[in-house]
Amino acid sequence: MASIFRQRYTVKDESGKTIRKQSKSWYVDYKAADGTRKRVKGFRDKAATTQLAAKLERESEQAQVGIIDRYKEHRKKPLSEHLNDFKASLVNKGNTDKHACLVYNRAGAVVRACGFVCINDISASKVQQYLAERRRSGLSIRSSNFYLQAVKQFCRWLVADNRTNENPLAYLASLNPKTDIRHARRALSVEELKRLITSAHKGEEHSRMTGRERAMLYMLAVSTGLRAGELASLTWQSFNLNDPTPSVTVLAAYSKHRRDDTLPLRLDIALQLAAWRSEQESDEQSKVFGSFQVNKAAKMLRADLDAAGIAYRDEAGRAADFHSLRHTFISNLTRSGVSPKIAQSLARHSTIGLTMDTYTHIGLYDERAALDSLPELPNLTGDKGSESKAKAVKTGTDNLPVESDKCAYKCAYKKLTKTAYSNGDRLSTIGISDHATERTARENSHCDKAISEGQLGNARDILSPTDTTEQEGFEPPSPERMKRFSRPSP
Repeated sequence: MASIFRQRYTVKDESGKTIRKQSKSWYVDYKAADGTRKRVKGFRDKAATTQLAAKLERESEQAQVGIIDRYKEHRKKPLSEHLNDFKASLVNKGNTDKHACLVYNRAGAVVRACGFVCINDISASKVQQYLAERRRSGLSIRSSNFYLQAVKQFCRWLVADNRTNENPLAYLASLNPKTDIRHARRALSVEELKRLITSAHKGEEHSRMTGRERAMLYMLAVSTGLRAGELASLTWQSFNLNDPTPSVTVLAAYSKHRRDDTLPLRLDIALQLAAWRSEQESDEQSKVFGSFQVNKAAKMLRADLDAAGIAYRDEAGRAADFHSLRHTFISNLTRSGVSPKIAQSLARHSTIGLTMDTYTHIGLYDERAALDSLPELPNLTGDKGSESKAKAVKTGTDNLPVESDKCAYKCAYKKLTKTAYSNGDRLSTIGISDHATERTARENSHCDKAISEGQLGNARDILSPTDTTEQEGFEPPSPERMKRFSRPSP
């Protein structure tokens, strides 16, 4: 039921005394079609305001049953005002100002280019035509999808905020960005990664960072998968290096999905970080990579790639920029046999598809190794030669490929002579540690009972197939000696 009233307010007179007054105009308070209470200014005439209240209440009831448009007030407002409210909504939801401005600018660019003024002007076909023209002018499909996502998000917000009853762009779908990749990334190989870190560590200062700083930055990026902005935000307080299970924490303000992330650290990386911090003598609040410029990360990495002799682009045209270190981290997880769910968790991705499809780079070698792990099937050709050759390739000495017509034997007796013992430490033979092995080798070298290399022999013909011809100086055993060691017949 609508009601009319005069608003009361207080003012102070010249003496400072508070005086209560009434407004000269009447106001109407009524329940709108969406269920909210609204207050509208009426007239100075009470009777005219009463008629206005009856009219508003009648329209509200008709809008509830669908006789008239319940959104007509919003449809009259220009889209520029709706866009401003949309931007404020993004910020109020907890998005950063940078993200809110990005979505606002993209949606506004589509609205202005298509000539939309009010909600009723929004047309899916015009948006489609505009984006198609932009693509013909050089816009990539991925960027086109970003513009479409922004304007569709704006239209969904209009529906959710009860400003319109339907989304006119609901049926528009994004295009496949894989058909128009402008900047494909690649993962670095293990050998390339080692060369990059070693070269950066020995390199001179550039991009305001020393070689040691750049090497530690690359090492931390490829062992945690942290993004450039997240690495730049780290302070020494972010690390837990003294715990048996070291970790690093990225605050929600810098994390992409706006929540605190705690990631495990490899023990060897934690030890190197702890040693580096002790050299710097930094406090808890100091930035770990204070000189790191996020907007120049790609340029800095490219300079170090050139210094290490690593190509920026491979034969397929894929580039190795700073974000490729994150691709390398996730690809290495997959190659190591980590389950996809754990890889997704360490990568902090919302979907497993993003982890496996976009960030995992698998080569022909990985695919062949996966095929070799499958169980063997029956040989239907009857050619046992090919089957034995395949087995020789897979089971050659030290897992090395060998040819069926060549000897697969590899001499291993020199290792035995270096660790031979009689009463020595047996743990040295399984390589408990480099220090223990060296200690045991020194002890055995002075051991009177140890078999020396000269006694055991190191000539290759000693381990050749048995030769029945008598060698020079060979003396056969006497019959008495043979009788003593022979087994009695039953």
